[in-house]
Amino acid sequence: MRNYFNSMKKVKFSLFFLLSVFGLCAQSPILVLEAENADSIHSPARVKSGDGFSNGKYVGGNDRGSYLFFHNVKMEKAGTYEFKTYFNCNGVRRFTVKVNNYPEVECTVNGTAKWDTPPAETAKVLIYLAAGTNTIKITPYPTTSGGPNLDKFEILETSESPLPVPQEGFPITLEAEYAHLYGDLKVKNLEGMSNGRYVGDFNNKNNSYLQFTCVDIPEEGPYELKIFTNDPTGRPLDIQINNYAKTYINVNKSEGKWDQLPTAETSVLIWLDKGLNTISFTESCRYDGPNIDKIEIHETDQTMEKPDIEKPYPESCKEIDEYKISFMGSSVCYGTGATNDYGYAYIYTDLLKQRKQENIGKDWTTSNISIGGNTTQMVLDRWERDLLRDCGRYVFYGLSLGNERNNGTQTDQAAKNYEKGMKQLIRQADSVGIVPVMASNYANGGFNESDYEILKNLNLTIQQWEVPSVNMLGAVDDGAGRWVKAIESDGAHPNSDGHREMSYAIVPSLFDALDAGKTIPQRQESTAYALGKASATQHIEFVPENIVHPFTLSFEVKASSAGTLASFETENGTGNIKIDENGNIVYESPSDGQITSTTSANDEWLCISLTHYYAWGMTQLYVNGVKCGELSEKLVATKFALGGSNAPDKADYRQLFFWRSGMNDKEIAAVAEGKMLRSSLEIYAPLSNESPLLNLAQSTNTLALVENTTSGIASLKERCMLFSPNPVKQGERVNAGCSGIFEIYSVNGMLLDRQTLRNESETISTDALTAGTYVIHSNDTGKIGLLVIY
Repeated sequence: MRNYFNSMKKVKFSLFFLLSVFGLCAQSPILVLEAENADSIHSPARVKSGDGFSNGKYVGGNDRGSYLFFHNVKMEKAGTYEFKTYFNCNGVRRFTVKVNNYPEVECTVNGTAKWDTPPAETAKVLIYLAAGTNTIKITPYPTTSGGPNLDKFEILETSESPLPVPQEGFPITLEAEYAHLYGDLKVKNLEGMSNGRYVGDFNNKNNSYLQFTCVDIPEEGPYELKIFTNDPTGRPLDIQINNYAKTYINVNKSEGKWDQLPTAETSVLIWLDKGLNTISFTESCRYDGPNIDKIEIHETDQTMEKPDIEKPYPESCKEIDEYKISFMGSSVCYGTGATNDYGYAYIYTDLLKQRKQENIGKDWTTSNISIGGNTTQMVLDRWERDLLRDCGRYVFYGLSLGNERNNGTQTDQAAKNYEKGMKQLIRQADSVGIVPVMASNYANGGFNESDYEILKNLNLTIQQWEVPSVNMLGAVDDGAGRWVKAIESDGAHPNSDGHREMSYAIVPSLFDALDAGKTIPQRQESTAYALGKASATQHIEFVPENIVHPFTLSFEVKASSAGTLASFETENGTGNIKIDENGNIVYESPSDGQITSTTSANDEWLCISLTHYYAWGMTQLYVNGVKCGELSEKLVATKFALGGSNAPDKADYRQLFFWRSGMNDKEIAAVAEGKMLRSSLEIYAPLSNESPLLNLAQSTNTLALVENTTSGIASLKERCMLFSPNPVKQGERVNAGCSGIFEIYSVNGMLLDRQTLRNESETISTDALTAGTYVIHSNDTGKIGLLVIY
């Protein structure tokens, strides 16, 4: 009987154990944090793909300098939680978990699988989380072996003994052994030091420094920094906070010998920004530095001026070139696919040189530091090495969704990776005073219908970012996200003509506008401007700054009677947007075709958008974001107008936009919904009654009020010479159809050349002219003509 009861006890214990284990396994995490979705993934760490990992993704390359940072971890209640890490490695690896400004928690794992081979193993540590929003930073322990691959993290409730409640607020203590260590710096053990460790072996020949990142500060202002060091000689240190000017200090001498207690304390007043800060300690290049135990950040009543920004360009930059643009991207940005790699970056550079020669632009220089195959992460990995050493004030990022898919990544995930990577690249440029500009994603021969939808959604998102950007897709799209065949070199690259189309999408005066301090345009409500012929004797005109191939014109109008709402010039005549006798909106092509909407003008506001894809050879008319039809044609528009002598009796206008790119259905619908799309935007005029000619786009182009003639724009055939060929390739000759003296002007009115043709068989030379649009005046006949050179 006794054995029976003992047996029953064992059975009960086993059942209890199994139930406990089952309950533990069945516990649902409160939060799951996917490593690849961290708010910041700092290089050399990078997102990788692998079947068998959570979401098919993990973060590898967690070597010195890398970290993952989550800045919005929300908890309902404060307390101790289990932090479960899913990892992959072979052998022993170490990392730390830092919550808020609390002390780091160390985690050591011993992986048994091959690297990059699932399944992930697990390890857990206990962490303390505050109620509300928390930050969590995961960092490899500063050793040469680095950390494991990281798959995901789970936050679970725990029945283990609770951790002590960490100190909130100040002072904030930062242990030196948990900083990012560079050069010869090493973590050393010494009983009696804070946490039993310190950092030593500064070596001024190997650029030794330690850096604390993501130090969260509630309010900007002065703080007291205390540094605890072991140095009987009192060596100097440079302290840099974010990108402010460095502070030079001599640390106080410690009373003992090297590597012995006690430490000495040195105080210095520093300025910290609200939010996340980076604090770096560097030997002064004259001596090796001290041993560092820890630093503390204290509140202070002392005052100081906010320090000047010191751009962290390397010493090789003796000065920063305020008029230099670094093109940094992948193969298309480099020029691949074009003859002699003369791609869109180089074509645009030549345009900038031309503008300088015509005294309408600054003296810009460019460099191209693009590398074929680069993804956003690859550019992040080489960002400091390549961009900072280029010593320029501006960076033009040219990257593609296609490269983000090169390792087999699904397009939806590739789009997320691209968006996250581009945001980080933009932030890094902003943080050091480099002005970022970016190209949106472009076509790819391998895109299918689903890819195209993802591509359009991603580009629509980029259009609304508050950063200057270029709509490259609208220059080369075939209507399905692939290259127009005539401009394709291969599936990933355009040919020379394709690169030229992409160059036309860049606003010519964009960098001049940025240099002048012109800010990102915001959409403004407008009181409207009347251009109906019953009340106005003038119309609004503008001339694009350079050759226009793809374009989109959009405006809002309220009218009811028949008349011409807008018009534009081409070499073959005038294109018009009208209200016909039936009240319908009609686009009349210079090529004789037309598109008629079913929407009637009945004295209510309509959003009318005309978009032209030159490479594709397609024009589309939209009213209120709905496509009315399309025409196959190729246009080279040289001037645009709203209103005129043939305008409706009453016509009020507002929200005039002109983009140097074609726009798809999602983009046009967004404009009609009142969203602000900025990519390739050359003209944005709210058209208020008070300031009808105000152009808020980041360009230096202007609008003009012009007296009405017989139409909004007089027909070229009536008042202009017709040149042939037009457009013409630079260096080729042009037939003017008549003889006499011809003066050649830039579109801004500068006389560039004067040529005499003795008879009608002689032709105009373009040898001395570069790509662009020119106004040619015949002294003998008084006629003028527009000549486009490419």
